[in-house]
Parts: sequence; structure tokens; C-alpha cells
Amino acid sequence: MSLLHLSIHKWILSGLKIIFITSLFSIISLSSKAQLPGQIPVNLKTFKARTETNNMVKVFWTTFYEKDNGYFEIQRSADGVNFTVVARIAGINLYGITTDYFFIDSLPLKGISFYRLKQLDVVIDDQFSYSPIERVRSADARISFDIFPNPAPGAEFKISLLKNVPGNIDIMVFDQSGSLRLQKQFRNNNTVTINHHLKPGLYNVKITCREFTETRRIIIQ
Repeated sequence: MSLLHLSIHKWILSGLKIIFITSLFSIISLSSKAQLPGQIPVNLKTFKARTETNNMVKVFWTTFYEKDNGYFEIQRSADGVNFTVVARIAGINLYGITTDYFFIDSLPLKGISFYRLKQLDVVIDDQFSYSPIERVRSADARISFDIFPNPAPGAEFKISLLKNVPGNIDIMVFDQSGSLRLQKQFRNNNTVTINHHLKPGLYNVKITCREFTETRRIIIQ
């Protein structure tokens, strides 16, 4: 092989190496910015919500590290679908250091409520992501069971009893005209899933068991 051919060969190999290295750095750069659905971009370690004394709710979370974190929003919902902001906490941005946060909701919703964390990255490009949803039960003697999500997007929803109920649990679903649209029986279940074709509208869900008889409303979308 001539010197000219060797020079051309080396030049081509050098060019391919540069292209490969440049592409590799681009992939690494894009991967570092990628976010998986449901994960918070500041490397969230834990997120919890629980009922404290005096029926207050404590929301607390821990981050492994933060970088370019704008702030957190604590959001609350009565049905697990429609959330409103109850507090905003500024990010501490201690890169490489575990950081603990907490917030006390002194006026929580009665019965079942849902909390989630929204993290907003306002420093770079206003990106945001959500934490997993935490479900909290506060003391309310007037409520024996909860329905969620409500409104239900489709014909599937869950019924959660707020205490252990022995024996059979009869569930009946009525439309607004009073017609029975669904009747099922469960036994020793604290949470049951209802999956039945119901037309969009407002329904009354009646539960009868040894401990109580109670009716709640649900919207089917």
C-alpha cells in the first residue's frame, strides 16, 4: 500500500473516531436529561404522608441530591384525580447531599385524601414531574367507606372500607332514577374493585354489612 493510501486510511479512521466520540457525548448528554414517567428529577428517595395527632397530616420526603431544583408543590385531592396546591416549598439544592423536607397540613380533608409532590425545574426550562401518590385516612366517624377515583374515568372504581368488617359485604349501585344497575357480594374484603359497564352519569353506591348501611355517590365519566 502506498504512503498516499496509508494517509487517506488514517485520515478516514480519525474522522470516524471523532464522529463516534461526538455521538457518544450527545447520547450521554441526552440520557442525563431524560426523565422516567412518575419519577422526580431530583432523585427522590422517599415520599410519605400520614395522619398525626389532632388529625393533622404530615407530608415528608427525602432527596438524594438536587441540582437546578426550583421548588416543590404539595398537592392534595379528595378523589385521587383532581389535585389542588396546598403548599410550596423552595428547593435547598444541596448537590450530592441527602436532604429531608416536611410539611404539616393543619386543615386536612375529612375521610380519605390523596397527596402528591410536584417538582418544578424553573432554573433551566420549566420542566416538572410528579411523585407517587400517597393515600391518607383521617378520622371521621360519619364516613364508613370511600370510593376512588371519583369521578371514575370509565366503569372501574374501588371501594375501601375504613375499618375491618367481618362477614358478607353487599354492594348495590343505583342510577338516578332508582333502578338497580349492579349488585355484588364480597366477604372479608377491605378494598374491592368494581369493574362493570355503566353509562356516564351520577350513581348511588349502597353498602350493607354487619357493621353499617351507608350510601355514597359516584360520577362515572
